[in-house]
Amino acid sequence: MQNNLRWKIVAIVAVVALAVLAFYPPREKVKLGLDLKGGVHLVLRVQTDDALKLETETSAERLREELTKQGITAGVTPQDVRSFRVDGLPAGREADVRRVADEWVGALFDRNSGPNGSYAFTLKAAQVKRLRQETVAQALQTIERRVNELGVAEPIVAPHGTEDQILVQMPGVTDVNRAKEIIRSTALLELKIVEDGPSPTREALLAARGGTEPADLQVVPGASEGGAGPAFYLVKRMAGITGRDLRNARPSLDENNQPAVGFSLNAQGADKFAALTSQNIGKPLAIILDGRIQSVATIEGRIYDEGRISGSFTQQEVRDMSLTLRSGALPASLTYLEERTVGPTLGADSIRAGVLASGVGLAIVTV
Repeated sequence: MQNNLRWKIVAIVAVVALAVLAFYPPREKVKLGLDLKGGVHLVLRVQTDDALKLETETSAERLREELTKQGITAGVTPQDVRSFRVDGLPAGREADVRRVADEWVGALFDRNSGPNGSYAFTLKAAQVKRLRQETVAQALQTIERRVNELGVAEPIVAPHGTEDQILVQMPGVTDVNRAKEIIRSTALLELKIVEDGPSPTREALLAARGGTEPADLQVVPGASEGGAGPAFYLVKRMAGITGRDLRNARPSLDENNQPAVGFSLNAQGADKFAALTSQNIGKPLAIILDGRIQSVATIEGRIYDEGRISGSFTQQEVRDMSLTLRSGALPASLTYLEERTVGPTLGADSIRAGVLASGVGLAIVTV
């Protein structure tokens, strides 16, 4: 009996030793998940209506510009996130309006006749579905790039629940607020020609224009010179350059040796920027980030493929801004539906419990 027990123990020890020799050191390091390493679990909703609104407003402005080129003055007014109205058309030009509309927005919008010779344009149902799906897919890819740039090991970024939700799990992240801000930042970069401003209030800026925004212009907030208070500018509604034209963004310094973000443009963006600046020498150019003017500078000559975003930034803000710009702009805003933080001590407790359970199991088998 004693000999059998001794051989049994020897056999178990030999098998365990062979197993250890076979698998140690492991070829791949065990990757600890959120439950063991700690970190943050987030569920986000993509506000896909933002993308519908942008498409509607962009299409409405494009149609207005094309009608103007044809000598047709019309009022083009967005109604909601998926429709706009065209009215105030000159008599006898209805056929021309329909032709231009079918050419420029007919693929996306249904056209219906309204009172007094007006037309209503509504996004087609198939286009609404496509835009929503593409917006969520693009948001997921952008979030994934940002999480990867944060240096998170083995993150999870995946569709979740309903069609407009995204799950993000980031093991090992300790600065949760910074990570959330980087993920959520729209990072929409626009360069636009300034037509008027700065003015201390929106009302004062529009006073000379009857208190309303012209069809081709918009009011954008910013900061006054020296940052003493708020300021408002009237800029072109259509951006000359957007974040899609970016090739790279990096931390830099401005002329006062203060933190700034330097950026360079791709070939297409460089051509557009060169044309924009050469045609507007002497005019102010606004650099707008997420709907707020960061800086305004007078165009002194033709600029090709580089620029700089300056302001009252810290080094950390500059690094984060560069990261979000490099990863691309979100196609729509995000809201957080769920947030759960797992502390590393909970993961350590789980590991200790697992090791203890393994040891007890081995002892029971041995006995």
